[in-house]
Amino acid sequence: MNDILSITALPAVWTGGTVDEIGALLLDALRAILDVDFLLLRVSGQADQPEVLMERSGVGSARGRSKLIGDLIRTLGTNISDWPREADLEQGECSFRIAIEKLGVHGKTGVLVAGSMVPSFPSEEERIVLHVAASQATIAVAEVMRFRDDTRAIAARELNKDVDAIPVMAWSTLPDGWADFFNEHFLTYLGITTEQAAGWGWTTALHPDDYEPLKSVWAGWLASGAPGETEARLRRWDGQYRWFLFRANPIFGEAGNVSRWYGTNTDIDDRKRFEEEMRRSAALMTQAQRLTVTGSVWWRPATGEIYWSDEAYRVAGHDLGTTPNVDMMLDRCHPDDLPLVRKLISNAMLYGENVDLEHRLVMGDGAIKYVHVVLQNIAADPADPEFIGAVADITQRKIFEEKLRRSDVLLSEGQRISRTGTFSWKVETDEITFSEELNRIFGFESGRVVDFEGIGQRVFEEDLPLLATKMADVREGGDNPDYEIRLLVDGQLKYVRVVGRIIKHLNGTTECIGAVQDVSAQRVAELARDKLRSELAQLARAMSLSTMAASIAHEVNQPLSGIIMNSSALLRMLSISPPNVDGAIETAKRTIRDGNRASDVIMRLRNLFKRGVASVEQFDLHDATREVIGLVANDLQRGRITLVEELSGAPSHIVGDRVQLQQVMMNLLRNSIDAMADVAQQQRKIVVRTVFGHHEVCVIVEDSGIGLENADVERLFDAFHTTKPKGMGIGLSVSRSIVEAHKGRMWAEPNPSGGAVFGFALPIGRLAEGDVPLSEANS
Repeated sequence: MNDILSITALPAVWTGGTVDEIGALLLDALRAILDVDFLLLRVSGQADQPEVLMERSGVGSARGRSKLIGDLIRTLGTNISDWPREADLEQGECSFRIAIEKLGVHGKTGVLVAGSMVPSFPSEEERIVLHVAASQATIAVAEVMRFRDDTRAIAARELNKDVDAIPVMAWSTLPDGWADFFNEHFLTYLGITTEQAAGWGWTTALHPDDYEPLKSVWAGWLASGAPGETEARLRRWDGQYRWFLFRANPIFGEAGNVSRWYGTNTDIDDRKRFEEEMRRSAALMTQAQRLTVTGSVWWRPATGEIYWSDEAYRVAGHDLGTTPNVDMMLDRCHPDDLPLVRKLISNAMLYGENVDLEHRLVMGDGAIKYVHVVLQNIAADPADPEFIGAVADITQRKIFEEKLRRSDVLLSEGQRISRTGTFSWKVETDEITFSEELNRIFGFESGRVVDFEGIGQRVFEEDLPLLATKMADVREGGDNPDYEIRLLVDGQLKYVRVVGRIIKHLNGTTECIGAVQDVSAQRVAELARDKLRSELAQLARAMSLSTMAASIAHEVNQPLSGIIMNSSALLRMLSISPPNVDGAIETAKRTIRDGNRASDVIMRLRNLFKRGVASVEQFDLHDATREVIGLVANDLQRGRITLVEELSGAPSHIVGDRVQLQQVMMNLLRNSIDAMADVAQQQRKIVVRTVFGHHEVCVIVEDSGIGLENADVERLFDAFHTTKPKGMGIGLSVSRSIVEAHKGRMWAEPNPSGGAVFGFALPIGRLAEGDVPLSEANS
């Protein structure tokens, strides 16, 4: 009974003790009371409380606890709840009788084992002592665990408050990585509860691209037990992903194994964005430097520190990684530029003066490179300058500038030699730019702001309407202009040709770019040439008539002399008495013979002066008409005459001598041009019209010249009849002969609106058999 009382008094001693202390006092008390060979106490581990395993031998020597518990498990099984209250245990050559008392229901809290080599063990009293000891130990361990849980709960609540106050996301996991704690900041950010986040639930907030990489890293940490950090994106409650730095640290137990993992997630999204922006900026800067062939430079003269970007090394022609210094750049300077460069660098070092210069470098292969160096002092202390700047390779720019300068010189000289100036007209803003040569042509001062008012003051008055028309066409989106006008500059009349090209820019604006050539000398020469040609033609016609008259007189003189002589002889023969009738008859025959001789002479002369044998063919009348209009284009332009084509759309193939009919058209057009010499410029107009009927085609030329009011229309086609002061009067006569030889007709009539109308009509179809050939008809 005293032994049992001793056991029941133990809880008072155990108060405030740990499980280890309770177990040690219990085994020591039992060893003093019971005569046993060994005692074993096993308390199961709970939460973070490790398993407690204690053993006492009856003689005070320690046995191997792990060996003893191993023998028990081999003998009785692994499930303590199935162990019997008493059993036999063989341990080597020893045989023990053991008594077993389970702590807690089915031994959940642990087990108390006593062993003795006495076969009668345990006695009833020993059994009661063991049972009371086990019961007391169960209660004491449960109290310790409850107290520990309460203490831990209070500490956990306090810790949670502290953890929740941390401005980062904090968490913890079991040794296998199963998450069992998240601070409030973590849960609030994800917008989920602890239950939803527990275990691996929080991984649903990971960015899909980061899930596998983070999983792999976390598995490595768990396997190695080493702390680590990595980066991944988490989805915020509103669906936005942000970058976080994951840090994890393990906590190790007494056995050296990881007991828990603690970690934090720190928001680094702003830093990541900044780093990305900096990376992009650096990449863009590097690319920009490479594209612009410009390197960046930093220099602190007091310490001799210099930094060059990669592009600066390439510009200077030095290997990357070589420590830069001032001598490296000076060594490459062109000898002619070296004194100036040394002076500026010295001023920068001594006085902190900025540097901005262009100079040449002599590269390793002897090539010359032009560079532009800019250094800006950014230091607050003038005595300790600090420069940032750039060095740019401007070799290509220098080459282009030289080419451009040469091109400008060649263009200026070319414009001066060819008397051609260029202009630019921005249609929407009426901004006009003249080249130097064009200013000279217009008589403007160099650098003057050109406007349409100033241009209008130089244009000859009669040409202002033409200029206005061409400008209006450009404003309305018309074709590229090409025309001639006259200028009146300092009392001198100039002829200029204007050629423009219309350009549509991407922004929707229109620009007319063109050239103006001074063709005054050419036009004066052409006018002189035309005048000389006219005079020569007049002289040639006079000489031709003179020659023709002499030929006719020479050829006809003899037959006429014979006719006169024969006629005189005939009169004498008839006047005598009696008349000599036979002689008169013979004389009359000779007179007829001489008359026939004269007729033959005239026929031969006509054949001599007619135009060869006509060529009859099928041809396009419209094409032939356009060719003739092209031949008189210069005359029309000089006379400031507008020509309008109104050619029929019907098929225009006819049969005849193309050249002869073109001569007819040419004669009619030249007559119309001559008829408008004294008419105001704005009224000068010629209309060429073709009209196709069922059996004939008509070619009509209308003009607004002096008209036919005072002319005898019936005599216009007679030979040598003319209304021109210097005309010969044979053009219309020959033209009518050609038309009539083609079985056609020709006419003239006054134009109701002023001027004259000339035309001719030709039959449609081929010449019928038996028709007189054109050559014979001409004769």
